Order: sequence, then structure tokens, then C-alpha cells
Amino acid sequence: MPRAVDRSWVPASTDPRYGVFTRVDAVREGVSESQIRHRLRTGVWRRVCGGALALATTPHDVRGDALAAMLTWPDATLALGTAARLHGIPVRDDGRVHVIVPTPRAPRHRLVPHSHVLEPGDLVDLAGMPTTSVARTVVDCLGSWGRDDARDLLAWVGTRQLLGADALERWVFTHPGRRGNVQRAWAADRLREGALSAAEERLHALLRAADITGWEANVSLLEHIGVHAVVDVWFPGARLVLEVDGRVAHGPDRFQSDRTRQNALTGAGCTVLRYTWEDITLRPERVVAQIRAALARLHAVR
Repeated sequence: MPRAVDRSWVPASTDPRYGVFTRVDAVREGVSESQIRHRLRTGVWRRVCGGALALATTPHDVRGDALAAMLTWPDATLALGTAARLHGIPVRDDGRVHVIVPTPRAPRHRLVPHSHVLEPGDLVDLAGMPTTSVARTVVDCLGSWGRDDARDLLAWVGTRQLLGADALERWVFTHPGRRGNVQRAWAADRLREGALSAAEERLHALLRAADITGWEANVSLLEHIGVHAVVDVWFPGARLVLEVDGRVAHGPDRFQSDRTRQNALTGAGCTVLRYTWEDITLRPERVVAQIRAALARLHAVR
């Protein structure tokens, strides 16, 4: 049995990647329940989720959370926001670990069970852990989250063309009565219209109100001009690109990718106009005037 003063001791069966173990592992190696409670109370160990534990110094990580969930409920499937984060989709962490379980059970310390029905093709293996596929994860999240979170997810997924309007509509049609289908139908409409964020929706409304035509929304320019980029608005006749930033500021990774993409577009002979949420909402007349002037100049040159 480990000595009480050894604050770094963990069971030999502890996963070396994420430092996660269970109460059963500790008891098996001679630690009593009272010693476990003492280590938790004094902050030597911490609860990860469900029945899984880790040293208090072990960093919080979604993969550690996922492994803790699987140690607690081996028959579970990682899903919803937890699956999204495992897939690298930048979603808000709600502090819980979401899984789909085959039988009803109560939540356990951050571990939240769901009873969604899974079908062939809905599962993938991530580091030995069953997880809902990217497409199924997006479908579940779009139907379960609030409108703002769903809109942010839709913008990320849509610009990467990970899920199309036809596929989402088909899922809703083949799963009638499922909770969240109203919002999934709304998301499919937005995908079809090309307005993936509130900012893009505002920009499209400005263009329509100003009777500016000849544009397409959320277009991949690979076939058009050979650039790997999906742009918010594309005027093919003028090679004009409109990009609009959302209400939430982009992180450093997005800042760099936006500039790299803009340089590629400019190098391919495109004119790029970029607008902020404040431009669209506070200075719409100036935005429309600038777009009209750019189109007139570009059409005159061509």
C-alpha cells in the first residue's frame, strides 16, 4: 500500500497518456476508501468525471475526460460537444462530458448520459475510444444546442463544407419527430442560402436591399481560379471577393489563415474587400457604396 505522504503515487494501471485511473484501480493496490476520500479532500487527487480520478497536478484535457468516461462506462460512445472537441471542432466547453449510452442511467460528476439512437456509419474510433463521426456529431449538436452556439458551429462546418444542406435535410426527413429537427431544418436553410453567420446574413440582406446582383455565397474558388478558399461572397464577373468577420473576434490561428488566404486571392487577380460586424451594422451605407464603386471600377477595367 502506498504511504500517505507520497503525493505523487498513482496506481500502476494509470493510463500514462492522461494520468487517469479509477477508484477500483486504487483499491486493488491497497488504498482504502477513507484514504481515497482523504486524498480528494486534501487536494492530492481530483475527480475527472464519473468514477475516474487523477492527480490534482494532471492538466485538464478533453482526451483525459474522454478516457475517464470510458473507464466509468465502457459501453458508452463519446458524443455531442465532447466528440466535437475530440474531432478538433472549436466549440465552447460546457464543463461536462457527453456520452451516448445503451441503457438509462443517472449522471455522474460531469458525466452526462444521452439516449440517442446510433446507426451504421455513425461511429468512428479515436485512440481506441468509440466516438460519433464528424457528421453525426454535427447533426446532434445542431439539434441540441442553443441558437447562438448552433450558428457558430454552422459557420465553422459550412465554410469547411463538412456537411451540406442536402445531407442535413435528408437526415431530418429520415428521422421524423426527433428532438431538435426544427433547428436542424433552420440550419439546412442557412446552408442552402449560404448565410452561415449573423454577419453574413446581414451582408446578404444589404446586397439584396441595394439590388446588387451577380454574386454567390460561400463559394469554393478552387475550380474557378485554382485557389483553395471558400469565400463569403463571390462576384465571378468582377473577380471581387467580400469577406465579413463575425461578432466574435477571431483567434490568432484564424487571423493568420485569413491573411494567408487573402494573399493567395490577391495573387490570383482578385480584389478582396473585408468588413467587420461594426461595418455591416453601423455603417451599411458606406459598405454598399464601397461595393458599388469596386464593381463599377472592376467591370470598367474588364
